[in-house]
Amino acid sequence: MFNTRLRSLVDDLNKNLPNAKAIYINAYGIFQDIINNPSSFGRNDGQITCLPLQTPCRNRDEYLFWDAFHPSEAANIIVGRRSYSAQSSSDSYPIDIRRLAQL
Repeated sequence: MFNTRLRSLVDDLNKNLPNAKAIYINAYGIFQDIINNPSSFGRNDGQITCLPLQTPCRNRDEYLFWDAFHPSEAANIIVGRRSYSAQSSSDSYPIDIRRLAQL
């Protein structure tokens, strides 16, 4: 509900601050896509790879999560890339970072 309302806030900011450009990056939605479609990302099928109370995996660039909650370098790279250049219309609103940089 909070994230949904951010879109209207972005619209208000862009309307009321004409010299500013605000966008919304749906990082939660991108992470949810990673969790729901792990095989699409080719990294360990999105399985949790480290056991609780262990040191994070040394090769965090190969796994999506290093424990039950914390995304690894690999997951953050995916979110960063999709934030910069949206792969889905739900990744960013009203435009992605790449298009914002071109304005």
